[in-house]
Amino acid sequence: MKQLAFFLVLLSLLPADRLDACTSVIISGKYTADGRPIMWKHRDTSNENNKLIYVTSGRYSYIAMVNTGEKELTEAWMGMNIKGFCIMNTASYNLNQGEDENGKYSEGEIMARALASCSTLVEFEELLESLDRPTGLEANFGVIDAYGGAAYYEVGDSSITLVDVNDPSVAPLGFVVMTNYSFSGDPETGQGYSRYITAYNLFYQAAMQNNLTVEFILHNAERNLVNGFTGIDLSDLATSESEVKMVHFRDNIARRTSTSSAIFKGVIPGDDPAETLMWAIGGWPLASVAYPVWLNDDRILPELLTAPENENSEMCNLALRMKHESMPVTRGHGQDYININKIYNINRSGYLQWLRPLEDEIIEFTTKTMKTWNKITPTGKQISELYKEIDRLVLSAYGRNGYHF
Repeated sequence: MKQLAFFLVLLSLLPADRLDACTSVIISGKYTADGRPIMWKHRDTSNENNKLIYVTSGRYSYIAMVNTGEKELTEAWMGMNIKGFCIMNTASYNLNQGEDENGKYSEGEIMARALASCSTLVEFEELLESLDRPTGLEANFGVIDAYGGAAYYEVGDSSITLVDVNDPSVAPLGFVVMTNYSFSGDPETGQGYSRYITAYNLFYQAAMQNNLTVEFILHNAERNLVNGFTGIDLSDLATSESEVKMVHFRDNIARRTSTSSAIFKGVIPGDDPAETLMWAIGGWPLASVAYPVWLNDDRILPELLTAPENENSEMCNLALRMKHESMPVTRGHGQDYININKIYNINRSGYLQWLRPLEDEIIEFTTKTMKTWNKITPTGKQISELYKEIDRLVLSAYGRNGYHF
């Protein structure tokens, strides 16, 4: 008990996780059942309003998750382009010494430039090498391409370190987890160690069971409420839906500052890059669901996840309303507490207790529909018809539980 108390005191003295506290993984296609690489980013940021946009102004058209606002066409925070090139990032806090050279480049700017101009990991490396130094960057960029490439790039003011997920000496189980520190940086100044422990344990077990899949990520990682240090799962603390049960809510994968998420499923080399699939969650993930997204000639996106320039998406707006209902205390450190009974409860009426079955329906319907396409890249009409049915499922489920768009 004395050792546990001492450990908890040490934890309290560590710097608190910063707002840009994303959790991510890249899985090599060599270790998935269908040979297609998978990349996941669970995003945390101070900007609550995220949405999908379709950009056609560069060399390559792309779809990206962005912050609503003036930079939504010039910054991207995860996305994919028509060549099957997908990119994401996590902020790193242990690559640069002293004060960063701020203002030269933003991570979002680099990702937007990459989506508009890169088709391979090699081209992304060339983009990074072309930047003026010191860059002002301190990030782990995750990338997959249509040629089997899968890697992280740890990028600091003047350094670039490759973490090749296809290299068995780097990823013996076929995956690499990244939170908010870089393996090549100073371990004393990183962030996100608790989330790393949680995520690594999850993917280790999935690898042992040959279950490195999109479904595993959505079911087990995306909305995970386990604290890696204490092992406590907040869902185990839930009681009755009629009771307000406030619990500390900070150092989990899913947290107050979570804003959106995406899982990219790449293609096998030789396949049409346009078959690359993005499962997008727009808005606070504990109150939102994943939609399948493809590049298409008609530039069709899920209507609930997108919006005109400078406007918020309907899904994000509703998810934020649900978030604020579950986190009603705003004074002092009250924002670090959540009424867990809004998310889970013994009456099975918590958000995730009806959102997860809804998401399972969406995945099942999408999988069934994709089989009728016979591995042919879907047309805008086919995607539109798919979204109509998904929208029907979404509107019905939210409406039954008292939430209306």
